[in-house]
Amino acid sequence: MREPVVTGTGIDRRNGAAIVRALVPILALITVLTACSGSDETGKAASRRVGTRGADSAGADGLPRDSLVATLARAAGGAEGRVYQVQGKNGGGVITGRVTGGAPHDTSITPTHDLSVCRPFTETLVPSRNGGVGNGVVWLVGVAAGPPDDAPRRVRLELTGCRLVPRVQRVVQGGTVMLSSRDAMMTRLRFVELSGDGRPHGTIRFSDAGQVVPTSDVAASAGIVMVRDDLHPWVRGYLAIAPHPFVAVTEPDGLFRFIAVPAGRYTLVVWHEALGARALPVKVENGVEMRVELSY
Repeated sequence: MREPVVTGTGIDRRNGAAIVRALVPILALITVLTACSGSDETGKAASRRVGTRGADSAGADGLPRDSLVATLARAAGGAEGRVYQVQGKNGGGVITGRVTGGAPHDTSITPTHDLSVCRPFTETLVPSRNGGVGNGVVWLVGVAAGPPDDAPRRVRLELTGCRLVPRVQRVVQGGTVMLSSRDAMMTRLRFVELSGDGRPHGTIRFSDAGQVVPTSDVAASAGIVMVRDDLHPWVRGYLAIAPHPFVAVTEPDGLFRFIAVPAGRYTLVVWHEALGARALPVKVENGVEMRVELSY
């Protein structure tokens, strides 16, 4: 029995801002190249596989320039831009997926000042285990209603050893980020939208070790926010502000799983700061587990 194969189009660019601005035309160009029906009853639920196999796009000049933040924020509320509506947890389908094609990628950082605190270190931009891609933000675009988000509404972001830990993390929209510093130095963390204009989402200052500053301003609207230090340009982190439960940050094995997904047609997007973006149209059916692979 043949299984349906759906093909998406992605981009692979090293410049993070350019990747973000190019995502809108990429989503518009997504095409279903092959589709054939079929199901395989396994216990109580059927299973369906979906894979990606697409060409890279360089994003030529003249294409619309828009931000991933704005795109996801609009799409998260449905085609009409509605705010995500919380309904019951019952029913829906399951998306079990993996982001692959990565290889471990480290970058060596040699700080230029505050050397009593900021010593040379190596940071892993692409955590990878068994061919998976870690630190990828997976986002199901187009969900208008569904179950509540049960994730904790407080997350911690720590400045330690002149780096932000964790580098990429998920934050519930409307939640609180508890910022702390272990570094005895002046720091000015700026939160900016990943777009061409770099609209600010707030600034937090630290002057000594041991400080803790809570903020909810950075999580007020959905999207991806970059955290950078004006005084130490090698300090970098990312927050995925999630308006619904169907947003995840992958571990090094690249695995993710969304349950109780309302039946419907959506776009599954994965974004990575070093590898770029991939997008895939998916159809979710009640009682069906869809197995998805997004590959760089």
